[in-house]
Amino acid sequence: MTAGAETLGPRLGAGREAEVYEWGAGAVVKLYRPGFGGHRAEAAALTALADHGVAPALIDVVELDGRTGLVLERLSGVDMLTMLRRQPWRVLRLGRTLATAQLAVHRVPAPAELPDLRRILAARIEDAALPPRLRSFASSVLDELPDGNRLCHGDYHPGNVLVAADRIAVIDWTNAARGVAEADHARTLLLLWWADPDSDTPLVSRGVIAAGRSALARRYARVYRRGGPQPVRPVKSWLTVQIAARLSEGIDNERPKLLGLLDRALYSG
Repeated sequence: MTAGAETLGPRLGAGREAEVYEWGAGAVVKLYRPGFGGHRAEAAALTALADHGVAPALIDVVELDGRTGLVLERLSGVDMLTMLRRQPWRVLRLGRTLATAQLAVHRVPAPAELPDLRRILAARIEDAALPPRLRSFASSVLDELPDGNRLCHGDYHPGNVLVAADRIAVIDWTNAARGVAEADHARTLLLLWWADPDSDTPLVSRGVIAAGRSALARRYARVYRRGGPQPVRPVKSWLTVQIAARLSEGIDNERPKLLGLLDRALYSG
């Protein structure tokens, strides 16, 4: 479908890859910036998730002035990270919800057109500014890990989960991939335990995050472990791989901490 820019309503938000606008009653359009192709993975993931109740419905794909847009169901509510900042006493309940929603996603078979997660991680490790011994170590760990056919979000964390009165919805599927559920779970563990807050996060919010992240991560991990695949496959190994891949993102504040974690993993055998 091709539409004119005059069909856009007010802009609701913006990110590195896309902007979100109102689109009539009950819908928004996520309009991708030129040069970004994340709409392909996002559309495939949302199509696979139709009728599962854990993501916004994909209504249409449009072209606006040469930019691809995904028309999505408009959801009420706030993201879980915002809720944690406003109501930190709900941390344990939200940790359970975070795990339960991810488990629901991981029960869904991934579309064949999604990229393979192991290949994505291998490329990121290759691109990361790593000492050769750590790159070799992380690559060798990845070589021993299995392929999978589960739908993986690729960047699952509280900021990408909307909480409404009667529904939980996972958003932002541009990094969706096909892989092993534990690999996606390990990425979330990494983000919960060690990712730095955004640079524009207020100091007070940083304090709340630091105080609550341990409780959130522990509850999330416990609930996921109880409901996840059996037998449990090597999450520790996937975590090592995800740490190495994370270093390709060039987040300077995280680098010393992540390199230290890789060193410990290497020498712990």
